[in-house]
Amino acid sequence: MARHQLDYFYGLVTVHVKGTLIEAFLQACTREGTYITNVKHISPNEIEMTIRLKDWTIYRKLRKKYHCKIKIVNRKGIPFLYHRMITKKAVLAAFICGIFALLLLANTLWSVQIKGLPPELEATVESQLEEYGVNEGKLTIGMKDPNEVQRLLLEDVPDLLWIGVKKKGTSYQLYGVMKTRQDPDETTRPADLVASKKGMITKMFITKGRPLVSVNEVVEKGTKLATGELKEDSDEYVEAEGEVIAETWYKAEVKVPSTKQLQLTDGEKSSSYALIVGSLRIPLWGWWNDDTKGMRMEEDEKQWEVFGWELPFKLQVKSMYSENSNINELTSEQSIKQGTLTAKRTLRQQLSEEAEIIEEKVLHQSEENGKVKLILLFKVHENIAVTKYITQGD
Repeated sequence: MARHQLDYFYGLVTVHVKGTLIEAFLQACTREGTYITNVKHISPNEIEMTIRLKDWTIYRKLRKKYHCKIKIVNRKGIPFLYHRMITKKAVLAAFICGIFALLLLANTLWSVQIKGLPPELEATVESQLEEYGVNEGKLTIGMKDPNEVQRLLLEDVPDLLWIGVKKKGTSYQLYGVMKTRQDPDETTRPADLVASKKGMITKMFITKGRPLVSVNEVVEKGTKLATGELKEDSDEYVEAEGEVIAETWYKAEVKVPSTKQLQLTDGEKSSSYALIVGSLRIPLWGWWNDDTKGMRMEEDEKQWEVFGWELPFKLQVKSMYSENSNINELTSEQSIKQGTLTAKRTLRQQLSEEAEIIEEKVLHQSEENGKVKLILLFKVHENIAVTKYITQGD
């Protein structure tokens, strides 16, 4: 923050100084660490200058020693504004009540608009919104944010293909798209089911077509699992459908550090508050806690609105938690557990949601360069059947 902005925050006083030892008086004040600006010479024995409020006691102490008279000409800054406010209690109370009422009205949800959906689905969405606490007349403080509402609606209302949720001022605006049901017969094309990877079949359920493999049979990638040809050497074809669950195998190699660094906090917290106006940050309280050395900091900014218009200032809250760093040596079991967990997460990203990891096994374990190297084997149950359309000439 610029120096003059900080000085305004702490308070500035313009004073008229009169005396025969003005130069010596100023030099003595400067040696005491005071800060002087806007020095104006009126006569050889008179000047006007601006000083900081917190240096006032130093000037009062030195004026007697150097036989100077000091008269206050002007005062400005936050401390003086605050003093004027508290001396007029009725005005202050009205001002606080007005601000409180304004913030209350500005943070109340006044309307919910839903567009793009048929009436039945719109009523379902309204019912779900009430369950989430998003309805007219409620305070928006603590209300679920639009992204969270969008995610919940897409999970809880199966007929929704997509819905956009936007908070605009004191209203929520939603625009949804309903799923369209397509008659499967319209898109049926002759097709077989083939294996997408090597595996041993554990379970199969063919709803259309003729199965060509059986349970406990090991199949290679590309093996035809079911055919859309209803009878051998006939021209009657359907699109084969179904699931073929197989046991598949994945090998993974991971390296786990043999030590683990933990950042621990004892729960002690200190906070600071500041008003953000554009690029200007005005500390309100707790600014002496802003030293983040050895601390974990969490920062939150609250934007206030008045009837949909964002106010040009925000409240910034910084919470600092003390942290201690500990380095722990991992045991062999902990290394295997962590490495297995990491490999599982990576494998999960490659598998479908329905796939199930049923077993994991450590094939090899070694340690080198401060890391534990693991080679793991995973057994997975997953659907390996994929549709392969029959083209003319197959």
